[in-house]
Parts: sequence; structure tokens; C-alpha cells
Amino acid sequence: MSATAFLKSLPEGAQPTAADIDMDGNICRCGTYARIRAGLAHAAP
Repeated sequence: MSATAFLKSLPEGAQPTAADIDMDGNICRCGTYARIRAGLAHAAP
């Protein structure tokens, strides 16, 4: 849900950086942050 809200908040054509994509407050124990960042960067408008 945080990822969807993040993507909706981006202006058209914006290319978010890794720092932009890092979602504060979300703790993941699976260690897939690199893939999450890549997926969000790919999905950015």
C-alpha cells in the first residue's frame, strides 16, 4: 500500500532515486529491498 501511494504521489515523468524510494517505517525481514527499489523504479511513471 505504501508503494502504491508513493507511485501515485510522483509527478508525471519523475525518476525517483533510491533515497526517494526508501519507505521509512516499513521494516522488511526478507531482505528484498534491492528488488523492491528496482520494481518501484521500473513502475514509476
